[in-house]
Amino acid sequence: MEFPDFAEAAPLTTLEIEALRSLHVTLQDLRHEYDSALALTQRCYRLQENAEVYTHGRALTHHPDALHRLYGLADSYESGVGLLAWRYASAATVLSITILDRLVGDRPALTAATITTLCEEPTLGQLRDALLIPCTNLLIARDRNWQDQHEEERRDLLLSVEGVVENAAHIGDGVPKEATALWAGRLTEFDRTYTDPLYSGLLGPLLTFTEQSPMEISWYLKQSRAGALPHEIRI
Repeated sequence: MEFPDFAEAAPLTTLEIEALRSLHVTLQDLRHEYDSALALTQRCYRLQENAEVYTHGRALTHHPDALHRLYGLADSYESGVGLLAWRYASAATVLSITILDRLVGDRPALTAATITTLCEEPTLGQLRDALLIPCTNLLIARDRNWQDQHEEERRDLLLSVEGVVENAAHIGDGVPKEATALWAGRLTEFDRTYTDPLYSGLLGPLLTFTEQSPMEISWYLKQSRAGALPHEIRI
C-alpha cells in the first residue's frame, strides 16, 4: 500500500509526516521478509518430514539430521524477523493512533521529543492504551459500516495484546509474573527462543491494521478540508 501524499497536510507537521512515512516504508519491507521467512520455515519443516519418512529404520540419518538443523535455522530467522517486525509495527500503531487522535481532538502538534519516543517499540501498556480508543472516536470521516469493520479488528487486537501478557506471565526465566510489570515492559524483552513467539497470531493482524493508518489520517484531513465531516460529530 502506497504512502499517501500529504501535500497541504496542515495541521500535520513535517516531522509527523516523516515519522509516519519512515515506519510505513520500513514495515512494507519487513512484512515481505516476514512472509518469506514463514514460507521458508514451512518448506524446511516439510522437507524434514519427508526425509524422516524415507529414512525410517535405516542406519544412516544424515539427510533428516541435516534438514532438522536447517529447519532450526529457518525457525530462528523467522523469529528474528518477526520480533523486528513487531518492534516497528507496534510503534507505527501507537504513533498513527496518537496522531489521528490529536487531529480529531484538535490538539497541538506532537513535539520532536514525543515523536522520537513514539518511533521506538512501545510498552505493552502503551499499545493497549492506544487500542483502547474506539474506532468511532477516530474514524469520524468514515461511514458507520467502515467504522464497525475496523472496530471489530481493534477489539480483536486488544484481546490479543491482553493474551500476550497472560502468556508472558507463564514463561518464567526472568519474565515477571505481575501484570503491572508486564504491561510496563516490551514484548521483545519477554520473548524467549524456547517458546512459541509471543506475537503469534497477533503480528499479522497488527501489520494489516497499521498499514491502513496513514490512509485514515489522509482521508480525515481531506474530508476536514472539504468540510465533509458529519456535522454531529465534527470536532
